[in-house]
Amino acid sequence: MKLNSVVFKLGATILFLQLIILIPLGYIILQLILNYSMNETEQQLAQLSEKYATQVNSIDDPENLQLLEHLADMTDTSAVILDQNGETVLQTNWHDDITDEVLANPQIKQLEAGETIVEDYTFNSTTYLKVAQPITNQDNIQGSVVLFSSFGLISNSIHNIIFFVILASLGAVALAIGFTFFISKKLGAPLIAMEKVAKQIAEKKNFSLRVDYKANDEIGSLAHAINHLSETLERYQTNRNEFFSNITHELKTPLTYVKGYANAVRHEMYQSKEERDEFLEIIENETDHISNLMDDLTDLSKIEEGKIDLNKEDININKLAEEMIRRSQFRASEKGLSLHLDIPDSTTFLFADKSRLDQVLTNLVENAVRYTEKGSITLAIKEERNDVIMQVKDTGIGIKKEDIPYLFERFYRVDKSRSRANGGTGLGLAIVKNLVEMHDGDIHVDSELNKGTTITLRFPKEEQLND
Repeated sequence: MKLNSVVFKLGATILFLQLIILIPLGYIILQLILNYSMNETEQQLAQLSEKYATQVNSIDDPENLQLLEHLADMTDTSAVILDQNGETVLQTNWHDDITDEVLANPQIKQLEAGETIVEDYTFNSTTYLKVAQPITNQDNIQGSVVLFSSFGLISNSIHNIIFFVILASLGAVALAIGFTFFISKKLGAPLIAMEKVAKQIAEKKNFSLRVDYKANDEIGSLAHAINHLSETLERYQTNRNEFFSNITHELKTPLTYVKGYANAVRHEMYQSKEERDEFLEIIENETDHISNLMDDLTDLSKIEEGKIDLNKEDININKLAEEMIRRSQFRASEKGLSLHLDIPDSTTFLFADKSRLDQVLTNLVENAVRYTEKGSITLAIKEERNDVIMQVKDTGIGIKKEDIPYLFERFYRVDKSRSRANGGTGLGLAIVKNLVEMHDGDIHVDSELNKGTTITLRFPKEEQLND
């Protein structure tokens, strides 16, 4: 495991936090246990010394020594019996490093008052627990019994306690390390997987890779974001490849026509002046097609890069629609189509870019003319509350339902066999959709195969946008 890896850093952080909690907690528990043991020892020595004091009838009785030795052995203490003046009468299991001054004068007076003395006593760097109990006989103080314990009674238990606390601490640390390793691996594994996927995407352009991690947390959200990015890049790569393929095809086809017919004119491969003029007209039409394609590509590129600024103004939509119908009348008449305009009696205004809105209507109406062989085309303008609605309705070839979701993609053609003959670039509807969305509008398509298509544009009025 690398020291600078996220798994190590995460694990070290978790372990550090655990140790911060475990070490003080272990120390507190140890102190509580030690204090409890000390209190228990004090109470036990006090009870034993009190019991001994009540059983002594006379401090001069020889049996007192045997009883005292038994008490000292049982409690692992040094024991001494003092007379009323504090002089030693009997002692057993005595240690040389215990001071000869067993009791100070104030303590002797405390015992004379019938009090029990319990205190910590340090002499020659050794700490003792001293318990003194007065010996009474018929309510008279004969002397006192004093026990000195260098924690002999609790030393073994303290060592055991310390041993078990240390053992438990080591076990807790081991569990903490194991838990930390598990958690860090659990948390770090998806991050490492994301790193590998991101590297593959960046270095090898393998956009088909996905992070296999699903969870409703921040890591899951990051995995979803990477997968979404990968899907977007994959779609972008596919679209780019299709785009270049389509561009190549769209340019190559008219250039082939231009080259072929130009070569025919150059070598006088025509039978009459009319046929030559027809060849030249074809060259002119294909040149216009290339020019229109370049214009559409330029517009689409500017739109997608956000380089088109809308010059909005109050537009008379009724007048714009009338101009649109007038321009398209000639082409519609050539195909025997009738154009209709349906506008309200009152003037309809919309705050928009006039040239771009004209471009939208031009694309839609010319598209309708291009794909309608008989019948009519209607351009309708309506107002509904805070919206301005524009509809282009035709009685043309219609669109299959499965084709509608892809209608606004670049170079997508509904009738691929007839699209070249009709002269479309395959970019018009993509441009329309982008321009409509730039005006905060939306576009909707209703169509039935062989019965016609209705495209509805809905634009919010400026008053609604300002609310």
